[in-house]
Amino acid sequence: MTVAVKEVRLRSFQPFPRRELRRLRASWLRRNWDVVGFLAVGFTLMAALITVPLSMSDLPGRWYLLGFLHAGLAAAALHLCNSAFLAHEGTAVWQLRGAWGEENTRSELQKAKRRRVIWGWVDSITLRDGDLDHVVVTRSGGIVVLDSKWRSAVDARSIAEMTASAKRAGARAQGLARTLLKSERGVKHRASAQPVTVVSVVVLWGAVRQTVPDGHEVDGVHFVDGRKLVPWLRQLGGPSVPSEAARDVLEQLKDYRATAFKAAQERAPGRR
Repeated sequence: MTVAVKEVRLRSFQPFPRRELRRLRASWLRRNWDVVGFLAVGFTLMAALITVPLSMSDLPGRWYLLGFLHAGLAAAALHLCNSAFLAHEGTAVWQLRGAWGEENTRSELQKAKRRRVIWGWVDSITLRDGDLDHVVVTRSGGIVVLDSKWRSAVDARSIAEMTASAKRAGARAQGLARTLLKSERGVKHRASAQPVTVVSVVVLWGAVRQTVPDGHEVDGVHFVDGRKLVPWLRQLGGPSVPSEAARDVLEQLKDYRATAFKAAQERAPGRR
């Protein structure tokens, strides 16, 4: 029973691009069910034409060969459907790249936690006017809000857009942190605590990540090569964050995420 609940929670809080990609795919399949059905019938007939003569032959290992051919046909059909979906759904590739970026960043954060660079993090926090990709509680450096981006190339306009997006994410995280701290029941951690510091970061993936100079900063927003995220987090300075305080903040963030996600589903039941 406990395992089932955990599995539901893990699926519920997939990155927003993954959820949006799933919604787009379901919508595309509904609009093109006739084409998909025709494709399925065609591949089924191909499988039958291969299966009947091969099963009646005396070829050694024919059943293994049949299994291999059936798996190959199924994989080809799925690949063809997915390629058609990505080719015809305008924003699908954009969402897929966003999902890759967030998943890569999550892998780096797992490394950072294992190496005791951070206390932990919370992904995919839904807000009314947007979402936060990753909110990280460091061991010394306050709270870091990461905005993951997958890019093949950038120009001045895209840098300005990414900077503005990261600043909005930082402001949202700052407001959320203040709200959570005000509503915290226990005040033993805050008696001598300093104000919460929120650092805004754009984590770049794709071909462009190799062009990011170390220490690059635009209007208070840090730009970091995704593969260098762990060293960048390690060099952050600031007062140490007590483990108990970090645990409280992370738990409150998770609780807020669950509540906000449920509210978003109720506002738009057809989008998830």
